[in-house]
Formats: sequence, C-alpha cells, structure tokens
Amino acid sequence: CIRDRIYLLGKEVYTRDAHCATCHQPNGMGLPQIYPMLGKSDWIGNDERYIKIALKGLWGPIEVAGAKFDPEKGVPPMMGFGPLLNDEELAAVLSYVRQSFGNDGTFITPDQVAKVREATKDRANFYTVEEILKEHPLEK
Repeated sequence: CIRDRIYLLGKEVYTRDAHCATCHQPNGMGLPQIYPMLGKSDWIGNDERYIKIALKGLWGPIEVAGAKFDPEKGVPPMMGFGPLLNDEELAAVLSYVRQSFGNDGTFITPDQVAKVREATKDRANFYTVEEILKEHPLEK
C-alpha cells in the first residue's frame, strides 16, 4: 500500500541522525522548555505553514500545547530541512508526524512540498514565529 510506504519512509527520515527525532525525540514528546512536542500539536494542522517550517526552519518564542519555548532561555532555532531532503522525503516525514504521536492528520504530498519550495526558494533565513503566524494563524 502506498500509504504504508510513505509512512515507513517518513519514519526512516524522522529517525535519521541530526533529523527530527534528535530534538523532538523518538516519541515526539520533545524536551521540556527546549524542543516542542509534536503530538497533538496545533502547529502541524495547516499544510502550507507546516511545510514552510520544515523547509526553512523556525525561530522565536513559541507556545505549543500550553508549554512555552523561548530563545532567551536557550531554546535553539529549528533548522530548515529544505537543503537536506527532497520533496518525497519531506512529504513522507511530515505525513509520518501527522499519523504518529497521537495525531490523526492528513498526508502531505510531494507536489504540495514542491509548490511551497518553489514559492519560498528566494528565502534564505528561517521563519520567525511572529511572521509564520501572521501568514498562517493557528486555528482556534
């Protein structure tokens, strides 16, 4: 089944050295006050916002599931994985997260990633939390 293949590729990408599990942990729970959890996160619901964060990274004070993460307290920026992952790998890992850690979200397609990658190709820096929320507010 294609969904199973995507899920397995996503899990493999998630657990690669210096990729998602390094910070967000193999169980998706992150580390308190340093790396946000991915389970039941409202940050992964909007396709375009989610893809932009994965491609370019994110920096700034952020609240996830009621927990605050602040660079002034040593929280590092999330790096962008655009240069490291192709569209299929990025779509797979985002889909894996949406189907893991208590999440039950929809899959992201390589075409969606390609479209956002093209639209953001001239951007060199990561997004700030304030900037990404202005473009894509969290759903209430």
